[in-house]
Amino acid sequence: MTMSMSSNNKMNKVLHKTFWRTFTMGASWEYTRQMGTGYCYAMVPALKSIYQGDKKQMEIALERHMQFFNITNIFAPLVLGTSIAMEEKNASSADFSPDLINNIKISLMGPLSAVGDSLFLSTWRIICTGLAISLCQAGNILGPILFLLAYNIPATLIRYFGLKIGYKQGSSFLNKLSDTNIIQNISDKASILGMFVIGSMVPSLVVVNTPLKIGIGKNAQSLTSILNTIMPNMLPLLATFIIFAMLKKKVKVVWILVSIVAFSILGTWLHFLSI
Repeated sequence: MTMSMSSNNKMNKVLHKTFWRTFTMGASWEYTRQMGTGYCYAMVPALKSIYQGDKKQMEIALERHMQFFNITNIFAPLVLGTSIAMEEKNASSADFSPDLINNIKISLMGPLSAVGDSLFLSTWRIICTGLAISLCQAGNILGPILFLLAYNIPATLIRYFGLKIGYKQGSSFLNKLSDTNIIQNISDKASILGMFVIGSMVPSLVVVNTPLKIGIGKNAQSLTSILNTIMPNMLPLLATFIIFAMLKKKVKVVWILVSIVAFSILGTWLHFLSI
């Protein structure tokens, strides 16, 4: 009983450290991994506690959590809690597949982002802004204060309890998965869902336009519109495949970014690319 209480107290301290680190995830956003670096930084206290003394497993876990990740920020702790629970299972069970950890992460990005963006960012934030603006227009200093409180208090509570729920539900959920076939099925389905999520992000994150037209005079049609009738967002998809091929050939990310910038400037200058 004493050992169990000591273990619980230790994990509660770890979760508190993780909670405060989640506030840096937006600040560490970058183009290649987006929130991946911040996610890994938030996982460090838990990974140190779980893999203490095992440097090799610690390195593998850090690399695992440096992968691409992007989600509505306030729901990131919920996924973090689940990842911590799965890392504990990975450390204690030789039959556990570590691939499941990232597969679950990826599969949660889309659904949680849809809920977070629509309900919190697009709805609650606008309501808070409307209330604050009405006070600001009247010259009331409570306007900005009201916005900060009304928006950030619920966001902080969702972060805090989301981390706790993700960890507790993740542990209880994984304890029921004693059958390795179930784990494999979940991993496979989560991986497929993750690929759908990543694929659906291509049209919104990759933008390729061309001013080129085919035809003469009023009958000329935009090359982009012609390609889109064959397959929607064909140019962004082709650009994604080219970059994917470069990554498979182990071209460094820095050179890929330089190539994108150089090609964009050259294309705009020669008028075969447009904004």
